[in-house]
Amino acid sequence: MKFASSRARPWADTIFRSAPPKWAAGREMLTGVGSMKSGARLNAPGSFPAVYGSTTPELAMIESLAYQRRAKLPIERAMPLVFKAISVEVERSLDLSDSAGMMALGVTLDQLRTETWWLARARGEESLTQAIGRAAHACGIQAILVASAHALDQGVNVVVLSDHIKPPSGLKVLRRPAK
Repeated sequence: MKFASSRARPWADTIFRSAPPKWAAGREMLTGVGSMKSGARLNAPGSFPAVYGSTTPELAMIESLAYQRRAKLPIERAMPLVFKAISVEVERSLDLSDSAGMMALGVTLDQLRTETWWLARARGEESLTQAIGRAAHACGIQAILVASAHALDQGVNVVVLSDHIKPPSGLKVLRRPAK
C-alpha cells in the first residue's frame, strides 16, 4: 500500500461519536478497544484499535442507529446514547472519501459503501475494507476518512487509528466550558 504513504496528509477537525453511558467516559471514547475486540468496518477483530466518528453529529446518530439495527437491537432498547465531540489532529491521514483517493486504491465508492464487512467477520474472513484499514495501519496512517455507507449527504466518517496517535498529533474529548 505504497500509495497510502505518498497520499498521507495532515488533517484536523472535530468528530462526533456516541456510546451507551456505560462506555461513554472520556477515556473510554478514545481507546478504540471495543472495535479492536469485535472488529468493525476498517479493522478486523484482534487487529488494532480504531476510534470511529463522524464529521457531523447527524451522521454520528445515523451510524449509531445503523449499528443497533444490524445487531437486531430495537432502537428503543439502544437508548440512551451519549454523544461527544472529539478534537482530532493528525499528521498522516488517508482520504478515501474523494474520488482521487479511491482511484489510487483501485476501489469505487460503491464497493466501499456496499460491502457487508460484518458477514465476512462472521465467516472469520477479512473484508475488503478491513484489508484497506490493515494496510493503512501498517503504513503508519493515523486517520482514514471514508464515505458513510448510510448517508452521503451528512458528512464523512473518520476512523482514527488510536495506537498511532503520538505528539504532536492528538485526540481529545471536548468539554463544555465551566460556568
